[in-house]
Amino acid sequence: MKIAINTTSAVAGGGVTYIKSLLTYLAKLNTSHQYLILTTIPGRETFYFQHPRFTFLSFKLPSVGLISRLCWEQIFLPSVLKRRQIDVLFSPANVCPLFTNLSKIVMIQNIEPFSNTPVSKRQGLLPCIRLKLLKRLTILSIKKSQMAIFPSTKARTDTEKSGVFIKHAEVVYHGIDKEIFHPYRGDDQLSPCKGKYGLGTFILCVSNMQRYKNFFELIKAFVLLRDRIDNAMQLVFAGTCFDRHYYNEMKVFLTKHGYDNRVIFLGNIPYEELPYLYAACTLFVYPSTCESFGMTLVEAMACGAPILASQLEPMPEICADAAIYFDPTNPIAIADAISKTLKDPESISTLSRKGLERAKAFSWENTARNTLKVLENVIQY
Repeated sequence: MKIAINTTSAVAGGGVTYIKSLLTYLAKLNTSHQYLILTTIPGRETFYFQHPRFTFLSFKLPSVGLISRLCWEQIFLPSVLKRRQIDVLFSPANVCPLFTNLSKIVMIQNIEPFSNTPVSKRQGLLPCIRLKLLKRLTILSIKKSQMAIFPSTKARTDTEKSGVFIKHAEVVYHGIDKEIFHPYRGDDQLSPCKGKYGLGTFILCVSNMQRYKNFFELIKAFVLLRDRIDNAMQLVFAGTCFDRHYYNEMKVFLTKHGYDNRVIFLGNIPYEELPYLYAACTLFVYPSTCESFGMTLVEAMACGAPILASQLEPMPEICADAAIYFDPTNPIAIADAISKTLKDPESISTLSRKGLERAKAFSWENTARNTLKVLENVIQY
């Protein structure tokens, strides 16, 4: 079978991690399938590897911007797939070509268009237009596909609640690279990373900066903790900034309250350094209001980080009893959860132990195997 995978939407964060890991573990499976990996020009550098059953084909137009990528997917991609005699197309970013009879599978990675959280409703005009367009294209893509894959039950439920009829669907969890993400002990392993970024004791949040990730509420909670926790404690964010206006709002707030030096934005850091941050943090706090999976939660658990997370699904679905949950829209509730946990060393130890156990439920081997099973079965539909 000839399988095409469209990776052109993966530009940063969890989307890139997912694609790289999926391709790596698909290549390890003992099959005769041929894979055509469609990438942008920058994406080729990120995803390319040599393998006799994998061909990488790169395009310039999808790199230009969202609209050009959507046009390329709808107008030019079908002819590319026809020429290559592709049997099935996997589109792992909500949208697939609508005007082709080729067998298609779409994965709903971004459920923000279907979210009704207060944070999602407070966005500006252009983000709202973008979300409405993405929602419409996602709905059409589900209708035109033989199968939809969701990375969590929450993602499927939110989509169905919007009134979308889903003919066939599977939930396939993302995985974890256990060779990279595991507990690290001792100053000799952790000190170089902490020294590089000027870190002491710190609370960590890893995610790309977007409004629905709820960084601001966590910052407000941290300021509320003044004199309730160690005043040397830092709050550290790691991830690419996708909303400069949101970032500037937070910086103004921090300056006003004199917290510029205690809240640190590391930006996008090398992937191989993330495990050391997870292992070194006192707490990992994840206040997001809208996720389809929450990959950094699994990474943090696998490194033994004690987890405090948003009570909104899918966070409880992913972490189960390995986290303490809070209302992500209420800074007082976030502050109380942090304060209470920091004062209870036994709770921190229990969270770390339960997180390590829970992380065992996720693997990229299973993700690749279950995804391939869907790809192989889709011809039946």
